[in-house]
Amino acid sequence: MTWQVFGGPIADLLLIALKQRCHDDGIDTDDETLAQQLRLHLHRGIGYLAGDPNIKKLEDFIELTTL
Repeated sequence: MTWQVFGGPIADLLLIALKQRCHDDGIDTDDETLAQQLRLHLHRGIGYLAGDPNIKKLEDFIELTTL
């Protein structure tokens, strides 16, 4: 999947946010490091959601997006 497909209309803003986070953490912002940090961020988020005992069905997950 390309970055543009992943980010859609906010792809540029997401890339800026990712680069800023790396910069703030003292991490390089080369393409390989950005890809690695994005994967780590996604895995943390998925783990957070998977570990939430309140999410038992799709509707529970969707409800999170309306908060």
